[in-house]
Order: sequence, then C-alpha cells, then structure tokens
Amino acid sequence: MAGLTRWAAGGVALAVLACACSREPAPRRSSFTSMGTGAALELRDADRSLDSLALVAVESRFRQVEACMNVWDAASELSRANRAAVDSPLTLSPLLGDCLAQALDLRARSGGAFEPGAGPLMKRWGFLRREGRLPDPDSLRSLLPKLGAYDYAPATRSFGRRDAEVALDLGGIAKGYALELAASDLRALGVGRALIDLGGNLYCLGEASAGRPWRVGIRDPLDRDRYFAWLTVTDAAVATSGSYERFVTIDGRRYGHIMNPATGRPAEGLLSVTTVTSHAALGDGLATALFVLGPEGARALLRGEYPEVEAVLVLPAGGDSLRVEATASLEGRLELLPSHRDRATLRFF
Repeated sequence: MAGLTRWAAGGVALAVLACACSREPAPRRSSFTSMGTGAALELRDADRSLDSLALVAVESRFRQVEACMNVWDAASELSRANRAAVDSPLTLSPLLGDCLAQALDLRARSGGAFEPGAGPLMKRWGFLRREGRLPDPDSLRSLLPKLGAYDYAPATRSFGRRDAEVALDLGGIAKGYALELAASDLRALGVGRALIDLGGNLYCLGEASAGRPWRVGIRDPLDRDRYFAWLTVTDAAVATSGSYERFVTIDGRRYGHIMNPATGRPAEGLLSVTTVTSHAALGDGLATALFVLGPEGARALLRGEYPEVEAVLVLPAGGDSLRVEATASLEGRLELLPSHRDRATLRFF
C-alpha cells in the first residue's frame, strides 16, 4: 500500500509515494525553526550513523547564515553594513561577501531585475514594520536611483554606501545560499540521500530511493491548501517565488512583497515561479528575478543567460484557472494533478 508524505513551510512541498513493502530504510525526519521560517531535514541513507552529525551540521549552517544576513537583527553583519557611514567602506566577512557577490552577478545578468539593494523599497512599503502603507509616487521615483548607490569589490570584499538610504536585503537569495552550503556540508559528511527544507525551498540530495527521483508538489498560488502539479528531480534544488507568500494589505488591496526595482512597485504578471537547478542560491534569486520580469522577460532571460536552469511559470487565466509554462527539459517530468487538469493548461517552451 502506498503512503503519501507532504511537508514544507513555503511555496513548494515535497510529496513522496512510498511502498509499505519497500526494503528501503524508513526516512528519519527532524523539524526545527530557522531564518524566521520552518525547516526540516529528512535522511534516507541506510547507514544511520551520520544522522545526528547531519542534523547538527544543517542546523549550525542555517544559524550561521541567519546571524550574518538577518535584516531583522540589528546585531547581524548585514544590519551593521547597512548602518555604515557613507563613503566609509568596510570589509565584509567571506560568508556575506560571497553571497553578495552572487547576488550582484544575478543583478548584472538579469538587467537589474534582482536588486540586493532593494531594502529601502521594502521599508517604504512597510514590509519591515509589518504595517503596509501606500508610498507617495514622487517619493518612490526619487528613491529608485538610490537602490544601487553602493559599491562592492569582490576581490577585497570592500563594501561602501554612497547614500544614507542604501540598505541591502538578501532575503531573495539567503535561504538558497544557506541550502547550498548545508547540502555541501552533508556531502562532505558522506550523506548520499537527503531532503533539506528551508521555508519551502528544497535541496533534494541524491535520489529519493534507489533508482527513484524525488517527487515535488508545486502549490497552487490561488489556493495554498492545494497543489497543481508534480515535478520529479534528482540531486537538485527547487525554489518558488510567488506573490502569495508574503504581502501587505493597504486600503483593502493586497500587495506582494516582490518589488520591481524599475518601478518601485510590487511585481505583477506572474502568480509564481519555480526553478530547478544544482545551485540553490542561484535558483532562489533567479526565481525572484523571473517573477519581476514577467512571462516574456522570464523566458528571454532563461534562454539567453540561464539555459541550464529549469523553470515553471504560473500565470492567471481568469477565475481560479491557471496557465502553466515550463522549460522544455521538464517535459515528461512535470505533470498536472488530476484536480487541476480541467482548470489549468500546460505548455513547454
């Protein structure tokens, strides 16, 4: 008899079908809280001797990244960098410096769709106070040139602000960065099969079982209690960005937290974006950039800069219907669930 396991805290949830008669070892799951969200580790190797070490390694890595990059913590290195005096560069730690370098590479390749300096926009819209307010259009326009008013030299890890309003926010890439480091730590320990979940961002290490991929369910952005599709992956990271994940309500209207740096307003056009890649930090940040660019820009960026990345774009199709577009490499590995075959269309590009 088959059993179904679903667990995750964010836009992606893992669902595994396991046969009760299987000779595979039973999964060992541990759940905890980290980086302001739910986290979990599932281990599937037959050798259980590494289980305790693996859990300690993942939790420790997540705590390290959180202590470094948490914008809500005034004592974090990122918060201290955001308070640094204008025109007084400081040297970042290797951890923060490497994450920022990856974020800036994505900014350059996405034409600015991913902006690690979007902190002032988050503040202006009220996300940092968890109390939304509609910004004055003129104040938004005056703020946009300041988003990139900082300098970073990767070779020396020198970071400097050129304007007092500059504030880095690595929330769009930090979870993926932490996942990538944690997966590397598990490999170094000798772990071969594991699932690491951080707020719904997943790293599916190795195979789910011998010869079988992991099966990942993608959440319906219009109904968070349901999933619209299955996706099979092996040894890859899966990340989802969507307007439903975090938002503020202003005058009865909901505004998503993913900001378009070109307009200063929440990005529109897509309901969610899911990426599949071997590099979790890239997948996390790229999901945000693709969401900002909208369907046409997302397809162009994938084809031009990231042909190796697999992606699922979800668009509104009226009412509770969905239009799903996915990279051609996912054909045969992505399928709509029976519950959505009459209210969703799927095409590959």
